[in-house]
Amino acid sequence: MNKQFPHVFSPIRVNGQLFKNRLIVAPITPHSASNGELYPNEEQMEYFEQRSRTGAAVVYCGGAKAVDNFDDGEHAAWDTEAFNHKNALSQLAARIHAHGAKAGMEVMGLFPMSLRPGPISCSDGNWIMQSPPIGMEMTKEEMMFFKDKTAKMCEALMVCGFDSLLFHFGHSIPVAQFLSPLTNHRTDEYGGSTENRCRYLVEILDACREATKGRLTMEVRMSATEFDENGISLDEGIKIASILQDHCDIIQASCGMVTKKYMTWTHPCQHMGPHPNVRFAEAFKNSGKLHVPVTTVGAFESLQAAEDAIAAGKCDFVALTRQLIADPETIKKAVEGRADDVVPCVKCMRCHDSDCYEHLFRCTVNPIVGHEAIWKKMFDEPTKSKKVAIIGGGPAGMKAALVAKERGHKPVLFEKTDALGGALKFSDYVEFKYALCAYKNYLVHQVEKQGIEVHLNTEVKPEDLNGKYDAVMIAVGAEPLMLPIPGYDTNTGIVATDAYGNEDKLGDTVVVVGGGQVGCETALHLCEKGKNVSIIEMRESLCPDASTTCGDEIRIILSETENFTGIVNAKCKSITKNSVTYTDADGNDQTVNCDSVILAAGMKAKTALADSFVTDNDVPEWAQIGDCVRARTVEQATAEAYNAVMNL
Repeated sequence: MNKQFPHVFSPIRVNGQLFKNRLIVAPITPHSASNGELYPNEEQMEYFEQRSRTGAAVVYCGGAKAVDNFDDGEHAAWDTEAFNHKNALSQLAARIHAHGAKAGMEVMGLFPMSLRPGPISCSDGNWIMQSPPIGMEMTKEEMMFFKDKTAKMCEALMVCGFDSLLFHFGHSIPVAQFLSPLTNHRTDEYGGSTENRCRYLVEILDACREATKGRLTMEVRMSATEFDENGISLDEGIKIASILQDHCDIIQASCGMVTKKYMTWTHPCQHMGPHPNVRFAEAFKNSGKLHVPVTTVGAFESLQAAEDAIAAGKCDFVALTRQLIADPETIKKAVEGRADDVVPCVKCMRCHDSDCYEHLFRCTVNPIVGHEAIWKKMFDEPTKSKKVAIIGGGPAGMKAALVAKERGHKPVLFEKTDALGGALKFSDYVEFKYALCAYKNYLVHQVEKQGIEVHLNTEVKPEDLNGKYDAVMIAVGAEPLMLPIPGYDTNTGIVATDAYGNEDKLGDTVVVVGGGQVGCETALHLCEKGKNVSIIEMRESLCPDASTTCGDEIRIILSETENFTGIVNAKCKSITKNSVTYTDADGNDQTVNCDSVILAAGMKAKTALADSFVTDNDVPEWAQIGDCVRARTVEQATAEAYNAVMNL
């Protein structure tokens, strides 16, 4: 037994199977890794095998559905019926087992779309996931068909070697709609009372238990609350869990619905604070009505946080996904007493959004993600140790220095200010940026810990490098973009990045010019400081540059903030120290009076400065990385820095 984390590493036997610890890898469905195959490809297998190397007890793969498994041109779909498709599924389970973890599969509750024209749902009028099409009430014959197909699929997964099943009965996906009074309007024996609303899901669980001969552990993910006043309340969630527990082995207390408003609770970003959903598992445990183990899920950032939750009796298992994407060695490092070496997840949801809405799985802080199967083949080993000058101590510069050190080079980091951090320094002042601040501090600490030579308060010129270095990494960053608008200058307004730490110098009423992510988060920060804040944004939506889920969360929080006003489709015309005049969507000029103006139109790359290090020196190798290429995100800066140094 591990003495530092005795509760996390306490083995537990569930339905006859011994789980080596209390950590579960929650599933992702690898859409962006799918090329239409109806079985796990090498990319997907490598990802889930790497999850098994993390040290967790169970790795859930996501996700299998019982019917309509075909290449729809968009989603990952794995078929469990065709004999040869089971070959890859069996290999996937075996590769997970090879590293001492149980192989689990998420069972998706998505109803068949091919049985009749129009989508099927629990009741007429329900959305399918977070948007139309609108479903039509499922007949009993269709219900029995889906139940039988699900049981057959679970039997096939058992044959392929899987040990555990995670039934996705939460977040208002189609099968979960049976549980909620908000979405279940049936008048037969499957609607009305809590017992009736649970009936169909109980029948599915019982059929799957019978089909798998009771050999597999069965975990149910459910929404402990849907937050909507007409949906599942926490008390109702406890009642539902108390019914389902007699037909499964573990209850996972998630929350929310797959809608823009409530998905931000289902997948909490950093605006929600550390692991905000553990309270639902705690409520389940404290109810005295559950006798099966309870799993909590939602933005756990460390092994210590998991230990604390289990030790306090708030849960029996902790499910992790994002932290193990940010750093697959999170568990190993903590056990070895190297928790300070764990790369923090910044809770940006880029993993989710890139996987679901884009074409390459990405992580802001882990540039290997999306390349697990091939990254070792992408770069040659360095032939000699090189002296590398790195100009700029922001996230790109620090990442470059750390990778260079790891590769056996001799990095020398130059920063013109008195501290490392670059564009991330503002996070010191923003409570809801605690995760990004942790990442910034991690980079700074690692630079110090690795003994990298750092020169602060040093502004390097190109000629200073001549003949002294084998390579230079140029990470000189970006500067505020100044718009050609009367009064848009630092004599009139304050640049958004300069507002942090100087909040007491601002008046009570503030106008932010620019409603991108920087402007919106600045506005949210100032609102939390008690300021009355308005945003003027020329586009039709606030925060259009943010990743999908994070952007939704910011817009929702701002919409529910009383001391905030968002003005969109507004073209800024002129600025004074105490007013902003804009032209509205109807072509009329409007003026908003204020005490202070924040300038947040964006940043522009320091192109000329960056280029001077290319044209004005004779360093043999060079690369421009980060915002000096184009002002963008930490994700892109990290990937560019990593790739550039790996190619030295």
